[in-house]
Amino acid sequence: MQQAFIEQEGFQCGYCTPGQICSAVALLTELRAGDASLVTADLARTGPVMPTEDELRERMSGNICRCGAYVGIVGALRQVIQRT
Repeated sequence: MQQAFIEQEGFQCGYCTPGQICSAVALLTELRAGDASLVTADLARTGPVMPTEDELRERMSGNICRCGAYVGIVGALRQVIQRT
């Protein structure tokens, strides 16, 4: 996850980066477990949740980045999801 944040420029000042990375790792665990979020389309399904842009942003919404590096953060999440 850390390497993906670097490659996707998922940070600027670095202030929120530790929390963003911790939340991103937890997000992956939730997706694999099939845990629903507020934007999960099909609550009746079983298995992993489809990692749509809305799904990723909703699950990371508790972490604020004052620099606005959200595009890079979502890019890092996508990169890790594609590699796993």
